[in-house]
Amino acid sequence: MVSLLTINSAVAAPLQGLQSSGKSELSWFLISVYEAQLFTTSGQFVYGQYPQALEIEYYRNITKENLIKATKEQWEEQSIKHPDLNEWLVELEQVFPDVKPEDKLVFSIDKIGNNQFFLNDKPIGKIANKDFSQLFLDIWVSEKTTYPDLRLELIGE
Repeated sequence: MVSLLTINSAVAAPLQGLQSSGKSELSWFLISVYEAQLFTTSGQFVYGQYPQALEIEYYRNITKENLIKATKEQWEEQSIKHPDLNEWLVELEQVFPDVKPEDKLVFSIDKIGNNQFFLNDKPIGKIANKDFSQLFLDIWVSEKTTYPDLRLELIGE
C-alpha cells in the first residue's frame, strides 16, 4: 500500500521534492520557442545523479512530429550512438503530444534512472530504457549540446 501511495504522489506532482538548478529560454531566429527549467534534489546539478526533471513550457504550437524530428536531429548533432535510437523515436510517437502555448511538458527521471513524461502534470508515457533517460536529457545538459548557453543556465553556471 505504501508503494502505491508513493507512485501516485510522483504521478500527481512530478516536480515534488525537487529544486530548480536553473532555467533558460530557447529562441530560434529571434522567435521564443520555450522556457526550460531543470530540477534536482538539491538544486545543484550533478551529471547522471538522479532524480532530475526537465520542465519545458511552450510558447508556440509544435506538432509531435516536429518534437520527434528535433529529438533525432539533436542526437545526430551530438553524435549519439545507441542500438535502440530508432526504436525510441518510434516509441516517442506514442508518447509525445502536439503542444500549444502554455503547455508544460516534464521529463522526469527517478532515483534509479527510470523516466516518465508528463503533460500539464498528467502522465503521458515513458520509454522503458534507462539509457534513454540520460540520452534524452543530454539534449539539454550534455557538454555536446547544440545549445551551450541554455545548458549553462539550466545547470546553474
